[in-house]
Amino acid sequence: MKILVVSGFLGAGKTTFIKNLIRRTKKPLVVLENEYGENNLDSRDLQTASNDGINQSPLEVMEFMEGCICCSKKDSFANTVLAISASLDPEYLIVEPTGIGRLSSILENIQKIVYERIEVLPPIVILSPQNIQFYKNNIHDIYVDQVSHAHKIIFSKIENESVELLSEAEKQIRKLNPHAELVTMPYKDKDDAWYNGLLDTKIKSSDFSKQHPDTKDFEHDDGDHEHFEQVTLYESNLVNITELIQFLEDIVRGDCGLIFRSKGVLKVANQWLRFDVADRLYGIICEQSDNPQVQLVFIGKELDESYLRNRLGLT
Repeated sequence: MKILVVSGFLGAGKTTFIKNLIRRTKKPLVVLENEYGENNLDSRDLQTASNDGINQSPLEVMEFMEGCICCSKKDSFANTVLAISASLDPEYLIVEPTGIGRLSSILENIQKIVYERIEVLPPIVILSPQNIQFYKNNIHDIYVDQVSHAHKIIFSKIENESVELLSEAEKQIRKLNPHAELVTMPYKDKDDAWYNGLLDTKIKSSDFSKQHPDTKDFEHDDGDHEHFEQVTLYESNLVNITELIQFLEDIVRGDCGLIFRSKGVLKVANQWLRFDVADRLYGIICEQSDNPQVQLVFIGKELDESYLRNRLGLT
């Protein structure tokens, strides 16, 4: 079994990238989703990949809900990977972390179980270049760790970005990681051979221990996540889409606190809608699920649940 870690920050586009990887390689994959908290919206989104024609092979999506897989004091992640290898025996396992953990710790945990039947592919970090300064200001240690330990760094959401912004982002990345393969063009424009190559290169065991000087003294434990909070709501009383749009606009502006990621499914008037807030942008689409349920997730710092409930018409 070959393990590919697709890491990146909250809302950077990890799930979207994995769906493209599924579509372009058409290989039988198992995906292990490490959701933050109790939400499973990304897992549901990925599961549709096996039902909407983008993948011709069966797709298994597993959920790891026992905390962050980067916490080196826990063995549950390693045991889960071993169980997947023993029970499903896939050729490829794609691991999608939460987005707020350390890539170095994830690789250390995987190293514990690497043997002749389990090997590791060069890890990928998905990064939106327009938000580098935001990452540095708000999650600096995690930003440094993920970038410095990536073997491939893929820019996301760059279709309309300027050459100047991309050039400056590349300079910032190279200060931390001068050796990683850096993809600064829209990855959707890459050919199938490039996508298949992501599943074809084994990482050297010596690369597990390489660290950037700024990360060598970090402690890899649950303390990395103590400042992050999640609010999950299972009801909403918004009566029209204008209210939803205004609410999302306020989230993007920061009026609802420092929210790194928000997503959800809810019924507004007579239609089911899915929204996603990431990287200070938001989108709304019609929910395609046959049996949707209301679930609204907010991840950030110093969240005010009472305020969020009030804005959603729950108090």
